[in-house]
Amino acid sequence: MVLDVRRLILLREVGARGSIAAAAQALNYTRSAVSQQLSALEAETGAALVDRSSKRAGLTAAGRLLAEHAERILAQLELAEGQLRLRDGKVAGELRVGVPLHEGPALVVPAVTELRDLHPELRITLHGISPSDGRQAVRLGQLDAVLAARYTQVPEPRVLGLHEEDLISDRIRLAISPEHPLACSGSRRLADFANVPWLLDPASGLGRLALHVCASADFAPDVVSDISDMQAVLALVELGWGVALVPDLVPDRPGHPIARITLEGAELSRRTTLVVREGSMDSPPVAVLLPALREAAEELRNSQAHPSE
Repeated sequence: MVLDVRRLILLREVGARGSIAAAAQALNYTRSAVSQQLSALEAETGAALVDRSSKRAGLTAAGRLLAEHAERILAQLELAEGQLRLRDGKVAGELRVGVPLHEGPALVVPAVTELRDLHPELRITLHGISPSDGRQAVRLGQLDAVLAARYTQVPEPRVLGLHEEDLISDRIRLAISPEHPLACSGSRRLADFANVPWLLDPASGLGRLALHVCASADFAPDVVSDISDMQAVLALVELGWGVALVPDLVPDRPGHPIARITLEGAELSRRTTLVVREGSMDSPPVAVLLPALREAAEELRNSQAHPSE
């Protein structure tokens, strides 16, 4: 029995997106066409792969198992394609890079600008994306690479089929209005902020970190805004709406400085990583992107260490 790779892709999409309808919409197929192909795949394997008893039609245990194998098969096919392209030494095609807003361009833009000059046949496109959507977009082939974040205190599981490369780390401090009475010290305990409003998005990694450290300090934060856009958060901080955890790589709004306070006893940091599919590691565009980003990260790290130079 030789399984149809196109049907495996459909199965993977259903598993990743949670329903046949969502997979069909993402692939520009009709729902009935996807359902028919999955039924054919079930006939090939002799196993029920899709649970059609519910409205969303998710995968059965057998379907999830086969979807995991499909992830590895697709990665190997992409790897073979990349190695073949490396043989001619040409860097061409398209490289789609996901960039989180605000701090992302400082790392990505210098690297991809250099690549565009070195490899004129390589088309590079940049796509603004939220941190929560980036890994899935790479996994499903919507992007080739994306910047993502990891927080030691709130670890996230690795995603099957993805490779993450550490690029740079920055510390996380508490942002507060310069006019606030608690802003007069450069270092304070987290418990000092138990009775002030907080700005955090519980669905984001940074928001989960804030909830975790507040719980460790024996208080639940009074959340008055769940906006995740960091520049909007900084604007609210400046206006005195509340406090927020902010990584150092997130720049102040021009002309609107805020105070950043180091929290005693809480060494908070963020790791920025580059996420690519395991199978694309040897593709020429990704192969040249990684060293370019490492170099850009090193320059950014040096500028942080010597800000006055």
